[in-house]
Order: sequence, then C-alpha cells, then structure tokens
Amino acid sequence: MPQGLAHWPYVQAVDEALAGRGVPPGTVRADCHGLERGFSAYMRLTWDASRTSGRGGIRLHWEERTGWAYALLGLSPADVLFYSVLPTFRTIFPTPQAVADVAENLVHRRRLPEDEYRTEWDGARAVRAAARDYRRIRLGLPPVGQQEAGGDGRTGWEIAEGAGVQLTIDTQTDTYEQAIAAVRAAYGRHPAV
Repeated sequence: MPQGLAHWPYVQAVDEALAGRGVPPGTVRADCHGLERGFSAYMRLTWDASRTSGRGGIRLHWEERTGWAYALLGLSPADVLFYSVLPTFRTIFPTPQAVADVAENLVHRRRLPEDEYRTEWDGARAVRAAARDYRRIRLGLPPVGQQEAGGDGRTGWEIAEGAGVQLTIDTQTDTYEQAIAAVRAAYGRHPAV
C-alpha cells in the first residue's frame, strides 16, 4: 500500500487493531478517489468466506467523508448480499479498537454489536488536515497556512484554519473547466489564460 496517502496512519492503526484482535482481513485496499469524487480517501477491508464463520465474506468500507459501511458477501467477494452504513459508529473516525470490535462480531457471528461507538480516534484531526492539504495540492493550491508569493502583485497570502469560501456552480450551464477555474480563483490562484 502506498504510504504517501493522507489517511495512511488510520489505515495502519485499524489494520494493527484487527491483527491484534485476531481478525486480520484478507485484503486491505486504501487509496484516494479521483477529481470526480473530490480526491476523498477510502479504505476497504475484506474477509472472504475462508476467514469468516463460513457462510460468506464480510467487507468493511470506510470513506473519509461518510464514515464506515459494511457488506455481507456471498461465497464470492463479488456477490454483495447486503450493504449498509454501520450505525454503531457515531463518528467518521472511530477508534481502531472500535473498528476491531465491530469486525470481530461481523466476522465470527455476521451480526453487529449492540454497542454504540462515539469516541473519535486521536489521530483524526491530523489525518483530516493532511487530507485537506492533499486535495489543495492536487488542485494546484498551497497547503493551508503556507505563504506563497501571489502572481497577481500581492506579496503573499495565508489561509487561516477554518476560513472558507462559498461558491455556487451551476451544473446546468457551467462547464467542468469553468468550475475548476472558479475554485482556483476563489483561493487566489488565477488560471493561466
């Protein structure tokens, strides 16, 4: 797995918690979606039928913006019998131990625990910041808080934590290129003519 991913520390922590609990997944996939999905990070953990109670596989799916979901699989990992959000998690970044609790129940019993997990993982804030900076860099913008000499005569500018810009893009009339240009312009990066 590529270690340059912004959410790599969370992937590692979850994988270690699962291994420590004795339920390591057979497949771990972590990556970032493309521009069409906002460069958001994801992780998929899959246990095939040989690693579960034998009635089929399990897949846990984490998305940076929506949190955790799960799938009950048939004997083939391609056969998704049921897919749903994980209602036991009340945060996007539950602790790796909480993920291991839920995975252990799903893998051994194919059922969710009745507990709710509200505690956020200690590293969540750092991962969110790294993911935000990753997206900004992919869009040609500097990471938050870094100075840059502006090409428009300004000596430099800084974006403060929590500061934001609101844009309205009309998807019926604006082209993709116009939308990207609007985002860049809103953050002070005027595209080359």
